[in-house]
Amino acid sequence: MRSYAYILLVLAMGLMLSSAHAQRVLLLEKPGKFKNYKYFIGNNIALKTIPFGEKHDGTIHIITDTSIVINFDNEIMLSDVEMIMRPRWGLGLLSKVTRIAGAGYFVLDVVNNSINGHPTIVDKNTVMISGSLIVFSYLIVPLHNKRMKAGNPWRIKVLNMSMDEEPPNPFLR
Repeated sequence: MRSYAYILLVLAMGLMLSSAHAQRVLLLEKPGKFKNYKYFIGNNIALKTIPFGEKHDGTIHIITDTSIVINFDNEIMLSDVEMIMRPRWGLGLLSKVTRIAGAGYFVLDVVNNSINGHPTIVDKNTVMISGSLIVFSYLIVPLHNKRMKAGNPWRIKVLNMSMDEEPPNPFLR
């Protein structure tokens, strides 16, 4: 019985090792710091290129030594990347919550005043509070993405973790 357990364990380990494969990783790092962001094949990325300031976003499908392919149709050279934008989920959530809270406060106050039979259905303070919440939610929209410019201080490079290729030997020419 124990021998079957060992055989199954060895077989499972062998299957896990055969399915694990190394790959190329797009690394955005700040040299000298511990800040880095890793992008793998299948991750979403949003970036802006240098020549015309075009914005590209989508799923990474291929990572080569000098370029990345987004959505199977945009091949972007790493030297052309001006900035990479990462979403800040906290500010996006705050924006959505304040927008919903402003509209909800306005609707609840109007419904409450109409049910109670007040002469003015829309109060001035309600408009000020709900309007300021909605305006605040739209003012923080430009802050939704963290913009990291390539060059100084951020550096973009590709890490090749593949064992299939022979590493270059500096002593042979």
